[in-house]
Amino acid sequence: MKNQSLDDARTSLTWLPFACVAAIVAGCGAKTDLDIGQVERPGRDASITFDATMPMDAAVDPDMTFDMGTDMFTDPDMWVPECPDSIRVTTREASVPVDIIFVIDNSGSMLDDIDNMRANMEIFWDGLTGANIDAHVIFVTQEGFAPTPPPAFSGRFYPVGERVNSHDGLLKLRSQFHTYERFLRPDAITHFVGITDDDANFGDGEVFLEVMTDLLGHDFTFHSVASERIRPTPANPSGACVHSSGFAYSPGYEWYFLSDATGGIKLSICEEDWSALLPPLTERIAIRIPIPCGYRLPTPPPPGITYREEDFTVLFEEDAGGLRVIPRDGTGTCASGGWNYAEGSERIELCETTCDELMALDGRVDIDLGCSMIR
Repeated sequence: MKNQSLDDARTSLTWLPFACVAAIVAGCGAKTDLDIGQVERPGRDASITFDATMPMDAAVDPDMTFDMGTDMFTDPDMWVPECPDSIRVTTREASVPVDIIFVIDNSGSMLDDIDNMRANMEIFWDGLTGANIDAHVIFVTQEGFAPTPPPAFSGRFYPVGERVNSHDGLLKLRSQFHTYERFLRPDAITHFVGITDDDANFGDGEVFLEVMTDLLGHDFTFHSVASERIRPTPANPSGACVHSSGFAYSPGYEWYFLSDATGGIKLSICEEDWSALLPPLTERIAIRIPIPCGYRLPTPPPPGITYREEDFTVLFEEDAGGLRVIPRDGTGTCASGGWNYAEGSERIELCETTCDELMALDGRVDIDLGCSMIR
């Protein structure tokens, strides 16, 4: 019975290293765009490609053994293995990571819009998955209002439960930054998406642009699903857009200002068919930018294991035979070639000289992850 349990444990560990979904995002021309109009708002002045498949045999050495007498402090009913001697994975081509942060106004007037969005979010998820981009998706809104992601986004979807009122969406993105900051990657392209039928407080757009750029340490793109401005009428003095139930509450001056300032797209909250609204947003975000000689590690790491740069061994296996160990750069300058680890993005990148050398050869890059157990 003990031998059978050990065999089962070995079999389970063989499949540990496989869990990597890619993604990225960048900016291209908007397919749909809107305008606030010419009326000023009061108070404002006018070549080498490595095999991206992961062979099912690129796993743990099936002959490795485990000491069942581990001295780890664990639940006595749970068996935890010691570090295996080797966890070697075949790499997948990396791409520029993309972080997408939604903020959704969850005031009472937005309930129908939120239902429509949730019913059509499969368009967005499928777009990211189909483009094979390394995306993290964050939703800032009251608990229960964020859409449910598909299983492929396990570990890459982060709901931040925070009530968002009619006018404070931009403020909530700033005040909750400390909550979702740990899910952002320092080298990612960052997109914000604001969804509301009202405006933010006057001046919030300019403050957000300055403060968020400082917090992120780089530029970002802001997309708005808000109200365009139409000709005011006695029944609609604010000039908000019209939908089947009446009018939006206000033109989204601050939201559209941010989209104009950052090159984002502007979509109408009065578009009731979200199956027509989501595709241009998805197309604007789901653009894959490969990283030459960049390779993704399994995400998340195998259970119980944490990545440490000093544990990695990067290998190049030539088709003609022979296995080379590529040295770690260590200095961050790439003066002598080798490789570096992009911590936080779980990616290994070859130095340019090493990349150029390997481009002239036929073969593949593998990574031995080593092993550091989380205690």
